[in-house]
Amino acid sequence: MSEVNKTNSYTEFFYKVFRNTLLVSTPLVIISTLFLSLPHSSAEGNTSGDITKVDNISLTLNVSCTLSATELTPHNITLEGSGLHRENIGTTKVGVFCNDNNGYNIYAIGSSNNIDGNTDLVVNGLSSDYNIKTGVYSSGNTISSWGMKLTAGTGTGAGGADVTPPTINNGYNSYNVIPNVYTLVASRPSSTNMDMDANPDVTGSYFTTTYDIYASSVQPAGTYEGKVKYILTHPNTNAPSTINDIDAAFALNGKQKVYQDSKGSYYAMQDMSSEICNSVTKTGETTATQLVDTRDNKLYWVAKLDDGKCWMTSNLDLDIGGTGVAALTSENTDISTTASGSGIYANGYTGSGGVWTWTPVSTAITSNTKITYPNNANYPTVSPAWPTDNYTTPYSAEGGDTYYYTSNTTGNDTRYTSLQACKDASHTEAECKRYFAGNYYNWTAAIASNNSTNIGSTAEEIASNSICPRGWRLPNASQKDNEYNEFGRMLYKAGITSNLSAGNESVGYKAGGFNKLRSDPYYFVRAGGISGNTLYNPGIIGVYWSSTVSSSINAYFLRFNSTDTYPARSDNRCSGWPIRCVAR
Repeated sequence: MSEVNKTNSYTEFFYKVFRNTLLVSTPLVIISTLFLSLPHSSAEGNTSGDITKVDNISLTLNVSCTLSATELTPHNITLEGSGLHRENIGTTKVGVFCNDNNGYNIYAIGSSNNIDGNTDLVVNGLSSDYNIKTGVYSSGNTISSWGMKLTAGTGTGAGGADVTPPTINNGYNSYNVIPNVYTLVASRPSSTNMDMDANPDVTGSYFTTTYDIYASSVQPAGTYEGKVKYILTHPNTNAPSTINDIDAAFALNGKQKVYQDSKGSYYAMQDMSSEICNSVTKTGETTATQLVDTRDNKLYWVAKLDDGKCWMTSNLDLDIGGTGVAALTSENTDISTTASGSGIYANGYTGSGGVWTWTPVSTAITSNTKITYPNNANYPTVSPAWPTDNYTTPYSAEGGDTYYYTSNTTGNDTRYTSLQACKDASHTEAECKRYFAGNYYNWTAAIASNNSTNIGSTAEEIASNSICPRGWRLPNASQKDNEYNEFGRMLYKAGITSNLSAGNESVGYKAGGFNKLRSDPYYFVRAGGISGNTLYNPGIIGVYWSSTVSSSINAYFLRFNSTDTYPARSDNRCSGWPIRCVAR
């Protein structure tokens, strides 16, 4: 038998209530694959004369699981009157057949309105206050609720073959709540015989699902909709050992999607953890997903890169200062609850109940400060003017929704000052958004400080705080220790640069390195930066702040153009550069 392959399969069930009638629609989505490879056979001569020939035939059969679902009885019931509880609403048989003996796990999660973790039956045309919540019914209930129950298959299959039923987990052999995180509901242990040669009529392993509902006497008539999603993982493990993308890692680490737009629903940047990133076993564009920053509901692409770390692969666009900007706290921002309130963070930090909040000083550039693009100007100006203060005031400037399209050549990038202009130039919306400039920050703002003069007394000191989302931080840079030069390691492990670090000198590109730096899964943007009162070299250079100081007035950053890369270049902290964050 070949090496065990892991197989994930998904099945979704849809529930509807029409004017006190519970209906479960029939469409089921099942994804599973069986791969069969039949290499060419060969004939070889037998050494005992020319009379006998032997065919040597090789068969490779990959391990796989098949998931199926059959509605045995319709999921519908009519509730005459109100204050009624009904059980056993329809039956669906969910069957699993695996061509090995390694078992499986099945997880479930409520997913109403395509938001994983939403366990409501959602009413159409009425306020969400009238949604039917999930719950376990008991006599005397006054609040409407619904729940689910699983029953393991029993008896024998066709021709007397044994059925190998799963174990029902976490109390779902009785009516239980619809889970709001991925919850193990059924499993079959390893070493359970499903040998079709020994049992040619075996029906596999299966369980049935059914539902109950209680409609209170005050529940309005209407149309209610909900969904439960099931995921099969194989072989049997407490957590899948092969997770190909970050979305799946969030789900199987019990996180819930928190934001939805017309294009989908998203997990939160603030829920990223080292456990989630480490559980993703692949790297590159296939791992990429969009996460939402809960501070302003902006979306960012992230991916696990070849250095083993999860990075933002689009530029931070967070506004700081001014009115209408979310408070930056240790619950939503990369603010340490131990370092805050002392040293460089004493000014502008307040703490309450273990939560620290950073308030930028009132003289900071606000979210209304933008890059302006006057006609016939090589370098756009900043309005209001970008101050020259080095370290005692945080500044940021909104990039004016600017997109720099790259065509993977050594020439300068074309700047578009609106998404529509980029699209009008025959680029896709997704392509344009990959090269979004985001905001520009001086280093004091980048480390969420109102005065950074007290950091830098120790060579290559690292700031403990940043304006990255919670769970993320600024990358470290170094000219002394290659292991701590995260920009350099990322570039070197990706095969973009020819060595890990050469201090302040260019490390050089490997063949095709410049193009790779600007394409999937990295998508680094040559957005330029603010020097003085102008946007310097837009479309020509890319510069990104690190967390590390280089002197009492300077800090390190990644800088690149079409011919050179500098993993730890140093410049004055008053300059304005973009930011990308790396997961903690």
